[in-house]
Amino acid sequence: MNWVIKTFEQLSAAELHDILKLRQDIFIIEQTCIYPDIDGADPKAHHIYSYGEQELAAYTRIFAPGIKYTESSIGRIVVSEKKRGSGLGRKLVKESISECLKLYPKTPIRIEAQAHLEKFYNELGFQSVGEVYIVDGIDHREMVYNP
Repeated sequence: MNWVIKTFEQLSAAELHDILKLRQDIFIIEQTCIYPDIDGADPKAHHIYSYGEQELAAYTRIFAPGIKYTESSIGRIVVSEKKRGSGLGRKLVKESISECLKLYPKTPIRIEAQAHLEKFYNELGFQSVGEVYIVDGIDHREMVYNP
């Protein structure tokens, strides 16, 4: 799997289309969750993604400390339906952690995880913080990775 890491300005129109479509397909249509995916934060993020078989297979965005949280952060973590169960999600999160630590050394990483994925993120080194809360009708929990 080849990972691509770009700033917003470096994304082509086709790449941005593919990213927004994957996020829409999973977060809005599959999860039946109406929310403002285009939130104005994409221009402030680094975008990490990989294609498989001519389609966007996995994607996430990362932010510098102070943009979303005091810590650096990872968000919009998504794997296409076709690629689930292949270990790609684990690889995506590991790549995102690695890139965060390259860009923002020794800085903790915060995520807003869907609560049903808490064990998955625990296995990758994230620790749960605070109570479960609802975002757009879905249970979430903040989690922090300490390098």
